[in-house]
Parts: sequence; structure tokens; C-alpha cells
Amino acid sequence: MPGPILTERVIEAPGRPRLGSSLRELWRERGTVLAFATRSTQLKYKQSILGLGWALAQPLAFVAVFSLTLGRVADIPGTGVDYAAFALSVLVPWTFVNISVSLGAQSIVNDAGLIRKVYFPREATVVGAVLSAVVDLAAGLGLFVVLGPLLGAHVSFWWLLAPVLVLPLALLVSGITLFLAALNAYYRDVRYAVPILVQLWLYASPVAYPLGLIPHRWRGLYLVLNPLAGILDSFRRVLAVGTAPRPTTLLAGVAGSLVIAVLGYWSFKAMEPRIAEVV
Repeated sequence: MPGPILTERVIEAPGRPRLGSSLRELWRERGTVLAFATRSTQLKYKQSILGLGWALAQPLAFVAVFSLTLGRVADIPGTGVDYAAFALSVLVPWTFVNISVSLGAQSIVNDAGLIRKVYFPREATVVGAVLSAVVDLAAGLGLFVVLGPLLGAHVSFWWLLAPVLVLPLALLVSGITLFLAALNAYYRDVRYAVPILVQLWLYASPVAYPLGLIPHRWRGLYLVLNPLAGILDSFRRVLAVGTAPRPTTLLAGVAGSLVIAVLGYWSFKAMEPRIAEVV
């Protein structure tokens, strides 16, 4: 009677992350990513009376506060349009950033039980959280289409470019969120630091004020250190002013987003091998 068939299994020690193969695996598991995105969207507004309305309440509340304070008291120059339209055009993408980073940074820890039991690309839960925030962003853009002209925004065919600007914005947010999510698995202090960092990022970005207030001699360095600034300024020019983005400003934002996306994904894959142990 023939003996049992023995198979040899080779376990390699984790080496340098291979982003190409990781991206191919993530694409093959896109159904898993969409499942996480769907679940995140459902849980976000579960047992909520307003539901998706809360995604619209945040930018509207900030517009009201900024308009009544900075828009009137500070009389900020260089917006190009009424301050309310200026603020809403930037707060819509900023709300996406806030929701994505806040939820995505906690996603690995929140799915710890599943991660310890089942194998799937660990970044799927983080990317799913970012994708779920796209629903809020779409709702916010729809809100701007309705309220923007009433607030003084200039209607233009350049509005059609807004969905394209979502791509570099999502890449930037994904890179930062992947890094924070992996770091949070190792050091739970990150969960307390994220709200503070997001708040500081808000004030460090041209959300309440236009990019033109940054001194010209420092503007290049500012755009390099904060790629979000170039993307937000492009949203403002496209949606509120109704003109084309500044090529150099948009290019700085796109290039910075690509760099951060690659570095964030590389950092995540470097920390991934032990995530199931420490989470």
C-alpha cells in the first residue's frame, strides 16, 4: 500500500516589499475590497436617522462657521468668489480626507478578529474604508452642484474635471491612511494622535484661506510639503471660480500624492508580516 504523499512547503522570510505583486494580488481580491467598502458604508450610518445626510452636515456646518467668522470678520482677500462658495468648494474634498483618515486608520484594529482568522490582503480593509468615503464625497459634490450657484459659484464646464481630481486626492489619502493603519496596529497611541493630526492638517491646508495668502517665496516649498494644498486649490478653482486649475499647482499636488501613495503602501507592506500577531 503506497505511503502518504509528502509535499514540500517552503516558507520564505519576509524581505523587501514587492509592490507590483502586491497590487496585482489586491486587484484579484477587489471583491474583498468592495465587500469591506460596502460594510463600512452600512456600519457608518447604521441606526442613523439622517444617514448620508451627516456627510453633508459637516461641510455645511463648517461653511456656516467660516462664513460668519473668517468670511466677515477677517475679510480674507483672494478667494475670487463669495466666501461661502469658496469655502464649500474646498470643504467637500476636505470632508473626504477627514472621514477617510479617521476611519481608515482604525480599520486594521477594528477588523483584528477577522485578520487573525482569515488570510486576505491586509490593505483591503484600509482601501475599503477609503472607498466607502467616496460615497460621502459624491454626495458632497452633488450638494455643491445644487448650492454652489446659489452661494455665488461660477457654473462652468470645468466642473466636469472635479471627478478627475478625486483620483490624486484618493491616492494621497490612501498612502497616509495605509501608513497610519499599520502603525496603529503596533502602537495604539496612534488612535489618539490621528484626530489631532487631522485638525492640524486642516489649518495647515488652504481650506479656510486661499493658497494666494502663502508668501510666493515659500509657496513652492509649501506645495511640496503639503501636496493636499495643490489639490484643494484645484478643486476651488474648478468648482468655485469655474476656471482651469493652475498647471504647476496641480502638478505639484499630483506628484506629491503619487510619492506619498507609494511610500505609504511600501511602509504598510513592510509592517504587514507581523500585523496578525500584534493586532
